[in-house]
Amino acid sequence: MAATDSVKRAAEETKTSSLHYAAVLLKRMISPLSPGDPTAADFGRLSQPMLEIGLAILAEGQDRGRRLNRLKAEIAARGLDSLLVEVEAADPQADLAALQISDGWISFDLADVVKEDLPPVRWVVKPYIARPSVTVFFGKPKTMKSLLLLDLCLHVAGGYPWLASDSSGVDGIEVMLGNVVWLDLENGAVTLKRRMKAIATALGMGEARGQLQAFSMPRPWPDLSKADDADALIARLKSMGDVSVLVLDHLGQVFGAIDENSPLAAQVMGNIRYISEASNVAVILVHHSKKGQGKDSGDPADALRGSGAIMAGVDAAYLIERDKVESSHLRLMPVAVRGPDAPNASAQFAYERDANLDLTEARFWRLAFRTAHARAMDAVLKVLRGGPKNHTELRAAAKQIESGISDEKIRQAIATLEGTREIYFIKADKGAKIYRLSDESEDQQD
Repeated sequence: MAATDSVKRAAEETKTSSLHYAAVLLKRMISPLSPGDPTAADFGRLSQPMLEIGLAILAEGQDRGRRLNRLKAEIAARGLDSLLVEVEAADPQADLAALQISDGWISFDLADVVKEDLPPVRWVVKPYIARPSVTVFFGKPKTMKSLLLLDLCLHVAGGYPWLASDSSGVDGIEVMLGNVVWLDLENGAVTLKRRMKAIATALGMGEARGQLQAFSMPRPWPDLSKADDADALIARLKSMGDVSVLVLDHLGQVFGAIDENSPLAAQVMGNIRYISEASNVAVILVHHSKKGQGKDSGDPADALRGSGAIMAGVDAAYLIERDKVESSHLRLMPVAVRGPDAPNASAQFAYERDANLDLTEARFWRLAFRTAHARAMDAVLKVLRGGPKNHTELRAAAKQIESGISDEKIRQAIATLEGTREIYFIKADKGAKIYRLSDESEDQQD
């Protein structure tokens, strides 16, 4: 029973900020770069479970190899994989006396904050994604969400302006060069590798290591409803050096046994926030919209699938929509932002395929953003290019092209086009209006 209690206590220890202190102390005992073994006072600051591990290693004598083997055995016996990752990432020359031990509750006082020289916001993608932050991009299935964000991340990894209208990058969105970690929990390694290679080829990226590292369908599967899984991910990120961006594709896969529609979703979002701040990374979440969304009703922010705790737990939420007429065109719209306003953006997916229809080059280019009113006018004109329509038929056909636009917007578009004389109508039986394109009228007069 005592051994079982020790394992439980050690597992609990990995959930606190004391983990970093213990990891540095243990690393000092096994590393050839260590300035010497910890002192008795250093050991005295350890909690009982970590002290047991430290003393077991000390009992192996001065042989670093035997100490390392004993550390691994002690960690395996307690099921503390996250501790081993943290030890591997620790600096053996760090000053143990300068490291704080706490129970995870660390306060800061207003008196200190007002005097603190706070650093400016670090924009990974200005003004869409800051570091650290938690941002969600969501939309219906098959709206190229993952592709668009992979394109964004490779621009960050290469330091290239994003969504430029041409290869000069002059009008692209400003990015800060940084390394990216992509956690793929949906598409699979084969698909992800092909997409990575196609976009990198289009960008002319070289073979520098560490720019974008991906994990696809990892085992064990991350369950971010659990604090120890969050700690393990933090330790893994720290072991990978200076990571700017972490992508979770997609969010619904990390809830474990928690229903994403439950208020308990706040527990997952809290752990994701902790990962962001503890690792100083911009966390990008890929998620889905609710079924049946796209009809003109309600706030677009309400389209985000799952509990309201998800929206409450992010700094910004962006809706991605795929154009129903031009399927290679996307719209990126901020629906909730905790900070400076971010503009709408539109993008066109450009690609090349080989004889097997595999992507060989792919990337997104900037498009001029089209408002709902402009898209409604485009739809009306497109319908009338197919021939005359009465008012009811015209509205219904335009709605089929732009189903996300309200009937009122289409009525306004018709009125605008009448006002600009791009379309006209003639009266038919029972007062019905038959609409035509104005150039048809001119042709008929010739």
